[in-house]
Amino acid sequence: MNEDIVNINELIHRTFENISVEGSRSANKIVESWRNVLSRIKSVNPEMNPNEGQNLIDHSRVVDLKNGMLLVEADHPGWISLLQFHKKFILKGMQMSVPDANINSIAFKLRGNREESSGSGEREKIVRANIEKRIETEEKNLSRANIPLQNAQKSYKTDELPPELAEIFADLKNSMLTKSKE
Repeated sequence: MNEDIVNINELIHRTFENISVEGSRSANKIVESWRNVLSRIKSVNPEMNPNEGQNLIDHSRVVDLKNGMLLVEADHPGWISLLQFHKKFILKGMQMSVPDANINSIAFKLRGNREESSGSGEREKIVRANIEKRIETEEKNLSRANIPLQNAQKSYKTDELPPELAEIFADLKNSMLTKSKE
């Protein structure tokens, strides 16, 4: 018999031997409790967001429970902010729903993977390269116009306005004073 061929019974046994039935039940209970607790969340402004709890369910999920910390991911930073806003309520609800899970804190993270993260790094490099090209172009334009770079980059004291702007504010101030006297 070929060594690569495995009996289907043995394959099933190998696949499921490390999966604890009790662990699966516990995980399902935590996920179901998560959904139940969030479904009880009512919006501070029901006219604008009548289904806040359901929206939180749709945009977040339990990822892990380790050392009493429930790790939850959301698909947008706005949902993480809203979850943070309701964190005390959610934590208390989870502790009451699944006391045997010993949940003592909740952490939130943004959903994503390494590929997406590295992609944003690539975008940053492209943007940076474009900015550097624009700076080089501007420097060349200044040199063609015989404007020394030092003159193009006038420096002002932080508490002092450029003369043109100071003049505009002075005119505005005078016009306001003139109108208030009338």
